Parts: sequence; structure tokens; C-alpha cells
Amino acid sequence: MSRALFRQGNSKQVFKMAGGLLGTAVSGLMAFQRSLDTTGQNIANVNTEGYSRQHTDLATRPPQFTGAGYIGRGVDVANIARSYDQFVTAQLRSSTSTFADVDRYRQLATQVDNLLADPSTGMAPAVKDFFNAVNEVANDPASIPARQVLLSESEILTQRFHTMDSRFDEMTAQVNQDMKISVDEINSLAASIADLNVRIVGETGRTANGQQPNDLLDQRDQALVKLSELIDVSVLPQDDGSISVFIGQGQALVLAARATEFSVQASELDPKRMQIVMGSQDVTRSLSGGKLVGMLRFRDEVLNPARQQLGRVAAGLAMEFNAIHGNGYDLNGQQGVDFFNFGTPQIPVNKTAGTVGDISVSFQDVNLNPGAAGNLDFSDFQLDYDGVNYTLTRLSDNSSVNLQLLAGKLVVPTPPAKPGDKLPGITITVNTALNANDRFLIKPTDNAAQRLALNITDTRKIAAATNIATDSSGTSYVVNGPMPGDNRNALLLANLEHKQTMIGGTATFQDSYGQIVSSTGTLTNAAELSATAQKTLLNQAQESWQNVSGVNLDEEAANLIKFQQSYQAAAQLISVTSSLFDTLIGAVR
Repeated sequence: MSRALFRQGNSKQVFKMAGGLLGTAVSGLMAFQRSLDTTGQNIANVNTEGYSRQHTDLATRPPQFTGAGYIGRGVDVANIARSYDQFVTAQLRSSTSTFADVDRYRQLATQVDNLLADPSTGMAPAVKDFFNAVNEVANDPASIPARQVLLSESEILTQRFHTMDSRFDEMTAQVNQDMKISVDEINSLAASIADLNVRIVGETGRTANGQQPNDLLDQRDQALVKLSELIDVSVLPQDDGSISVFIGQGQALVLAARATEFSVQASELDPKRMQIVMGSQDVTRSLSGGKLVGMLRFRDEVLNPARQQLGRVAAGLAMEFNAIHGNGYDLNGQQGVDFFNFGTPQIPVNKTAGTVGDISVSFQDVNLNPGAAGNLDFSDFQLDYDGVNYTLTRLSDNSSVNLQLLAGKLVVPTPPAKPGDKLPGITITVNTALNANDRFLIKPTDNAAQRLALNITDTRKIAAATNIATDSSGTSYVVNGPMPGDNRNALLLANLEHKQTMIGGTATFQDSYGQIVSSTGTLTNAAELSATAQKTLLNQAQESWQNVSGVNLDEEAANLIKFQQSYQAAAQLISVTSSLFDTLIGAVR
């Protein structure tokens, strides 16, 4: 072989060897540069909410076969993936939803608890001062100043009922407004998740090996966590990279690129009661978790019952006081009139749009129904007529009473259909015949505290006397004319303070109010304990997520040094390759 051919063959071998070594060095240089890029990205986003730590996955290049065996050709960047655990992320969403529910419930329940228990706003001091004034009239029934004090304390009592009911009304308006805000946020987040689904599917489809767009996935996961703060959701991953989001009892909120909108609408029977509607379906009762459900639970378990029970105290006090006052006589010798009134109608009634018939509802006369005040129920009631049967349903537990029409009034049959059936201290009068499917909502005590008013303003009309007297022989006779010194009716009025007339004849007015304070306090305390426990669980879930997906600066600093040294080593390999190349070139010249 000629010297020229020898030199030509060696030159090819030199270039081939140098090229392989250089390729390996360059691949390492590129791989460690990407690793440094990823580490820098992690460090830069250490405080970015919802950011998941990323890592560079490296893969050995396919080796080259030679007569001496397989020789490696370097390294490739296989993927830049995020640190993610589906179970930990789902646990974080669940804990977030549960805590948001109980914490919002606790916040709102505390407001009601403070309102009821505060002596400056609560009813207990006002009721006590009212009966103290009644006792003063009983002690001196002819005293105009004592009578004026009674009217003043009565006015204070009614105003205290009004003030407290107005606060409840404000809280109801606050809950309704917060519900609308939460629903708007849910709709916005659902639309954002649907849009991210489209982008993620598109970006994933652009890659050769299905690499995922990490930043978009983080954005979607963060949107799901924020959505979980508002309402509990179930997430179902799809093969194309999108997700489906479900709420309640399997109602679809997000399916691929389509998001279903919520809306807040007033109930057909109760305009003040807002309900959550999805499409045309009322889903209020099927929802769970999140701030939205915390508000709904507060409304149904604390706010509405407290308002209704306060109305029961107001109604019971007025019914019992009016009954005794109406049997007495005033300073003019005239029979007493109602001391309190509720306006007209006594009890408002709502009805559905297609209802043809008409009814009116009032509180029962205690003189005719001695247990009427004790039978008062704080629940709302729904009256339905199917063309044959009249059914009164207690909405708080859906128990029902069958009624019959008798002399223009709906009454419990004799004997009743079920033992214990009775009307809840109200009289239902049918003014216009009912048609099949007519439906009414009756709220006996819901706003009774707001409607309670003082019916008399003249001190002389306070009926402190009784017109029945007894002569020396024990014979009773009727006294006609003024009886300024008679306090017998006033004593009966004063005795009401300690008489157990409420809640089935088991509680006084103060006891009945105390029960509201006690039940609200119990619910608030339970909510505080639950919120504390759920906060601990949420912290644990956040810590677990942080351990899996969070950025650890100490770890990233160590990686930074490791990849820097690796990069420098790869660069040194290029330098060595250059020296080898120069040496071999010189040897074959």
C-alpha cells in the first residue's frame, strides 16, 4: 500500500474516532445544560403558587456496534417531567374542600352566636324588663306612670325583636350575595379548566413521545384546588390528557372542552330562599364540601332555625299575653283588646304560579285552643292539594299531617290519621276553593319577630282588672264601670313570665329563647372543633404535597453544583477531544 493511501485510511479513522468522542461530549454538554435550565426554573418558581418541581430525565443513546463490541454514543434528554402524585393531589383537593366548608360555616355561625348571647342585642334582658314592668302595674294598677313604663318596655321589647330579626335578614342577604359570588367563581374556574383541557391536549399532541406541558398541568391543578375551596369535586383523567370534573351526585361540571354553568335562582315558593341550579336542575341538596356548601349548611342549620325560633318566642308571647289581656278590663271599664298584633295578614302565605285557590293563615286563639302557643313549630310548612287530599308537610323533616275541610277551615280529622297529628298552633282558612296541584308555603314564625308590634298606645287601655267580683256571701257578680284598684288580671299577666307555655308546655319564654342560644352555641362550638381538626388535616395534606411536588432550595442548590460540575466535565471532554484530534492529525501527516 502506498504511503498516501495509508495516510488517507488513518485520516478517516481519526475523524471517525474524534467525531464519536466529540458527539458524546456534546450530548453530555447539552444534557447538563438542560438540567441546569430545569434547576434554574425550579429555583425561580420556589414561591410560585401551585408550581410543581421539575426534573430532567436522561436516557442513554443507542450504542454503536463495533468488532470489539458496543460503544456508547452519549446521552439524550428524554423528558422534562414534574414531580407529581395523583393520590396526594386528590387528597389535597379533598382536604381543601372539607376545611373550606367547615371554616365558612364556623365563621358565619359565630356571628349568630355572638348576636344571640350578647346582652346588648339579645332578647333575655328585654323580656325580663318587660315582665318587671308588668309586675309594677300589678303592684299599682291605677298608676299611670307604671302603665307608661309598661308601654315603653313593651315598645323596647318589640324593637329588640325587630333589631334581631333585621340582623338575621342582613345575614340572609349576605349569604345570598356570597352564593352568587361563589357561583360566578365556580363558572369562571370551570371555563378555565375546559380551556386548559384544550390547550393541554393540543400541546401533548405536538410531541413525538407524548411529553406533557408541565406549566399548563400546574395551572389546571391549581384551578382545581381553587375550585375545591368553593365546592367538592371528583376528577377523572382521560386518555388524551384532558380531565372530566364532576360534582354532587355525578353531575358533570367539565367534560373535555365543555363547561356547564351554575346559576343562583330564587325558589318558586320562597323568593328569599336561593337555590343552586345547573341547567334546569336544582342541585342544591346534592352538593357537598367547599365554601358554597358551608354557607348553605349555615343557612339551613343555624340561620333559618334561629330566626324561626325567635319568631316562635315572639308569636307565643303575643298569643298568651293577648289571650289574658283580652279577658281583662281597662281603667275605663272596657274589655281589653289585643296588646300585641302582627299586622294583616298575621301569617304571610306564598303559592306557586299555577295555584288557583286561596287561603289565609292566622295564629290560633289561645282561649279556644289552650295549647296553641305550645304547639307552635318553628319549621316552615307546605300545603298540597291533589284534588282529594289536603296534606300539610313539615319541611324541616318532611313529616306530614292529613287535613280535612270543615266549615271553611282545614282541620285535623277526628280521629286523626296518625296518633299525635295536630296543627302547629295555626288556623288555616280556605277563602277560595282549591284546585288539584295547588301548593302553598306557610311560614308561621319565620318573620313573626319582625311583624310583632304594640297594639295600644293609651295607658288607660291596659287591662289590669277583672270584672268579676265576689260579695260577702261568696256570690260572684259582674262589676260594670272602672275598676282602678283591681290587679287580678295584671297578676295573671305577670305569672306568664314563669308559666311553661312554650314548646309543648315544657318551657317559659326565657327558656324558649335560652334554647335558641344553647343550640346555636352548641353548633358553633362543634364547628370550631371541626374546623380545628380539618385545618390539621389540611396542613398535613399540604405538607405531603410539598414533599412530593414542592421546591426544596437545599436540594436544588446541591443539584446546581452537581450539574455545574457535570457540565464542566463534559466541556473538558471536548477539550480533550480537540487535543486528541490535533495529535492524531499530526501523527498521520
